[in-house]
Amino acid sequence: MAEKTDIDLGLFIANEYSKVVSAVGLITGNRQDAPDAVQDAIVGYLSKPPARQIENLAAWITVVACNRLRDSGRSKNAEARAVAKFAGDSASSSDSGNLIDVDIAKALALLPPQQHEICVLHYLMDLSVSAIAEGLGVSESTVKTQLQRARNRLANEIRKEDHRG
Repeated sequence: MAEKTDIDLGLFIANEYSKVVSAVGLITGNRQDAPDAVQDAIVGYLSKPPARQIENLAAWITVVACNRLRDSGRSKNAEARAVAKFAGDSASSSDSGNLIDVDIAKALALLPPQQHEICVLHYLMDLSVSAIAEGLGVSESTVKTQLQRARNRLANEIRKEDHRG
């Protein structure tokens, strides 16, 4: 298993790493910390490989990195609220950067979190429905349903914009 892990990881680094970092940044909205989160997921994969066979390493690492980054963000936000409450300081942070077209990023931001994540994985990372389902731990029909709902919602938003003129 260790040799297969090395081969899988080598292929991942060579072919998928930069796409995964971009996807994690886009999904979480935190492009600054995305590389570190991906690297942490890789270290976790190496130090304690998953019990089951991973069919798509890029999808698995993307999901793990996103989860870690979200957990970290929640902790930082809780800490900031606590500091602000006791220090009378209202600290806020926002990420900036241009990873993809601004209009696409705005459109994706309109989607609920699961639809947003699935759209990034499918359309921007070119992952298959089955790879996304495996990575997220949901059924393929759930992924298909979320993609369809996202397309419908985005189409409605485009129609609204066209009518505003």
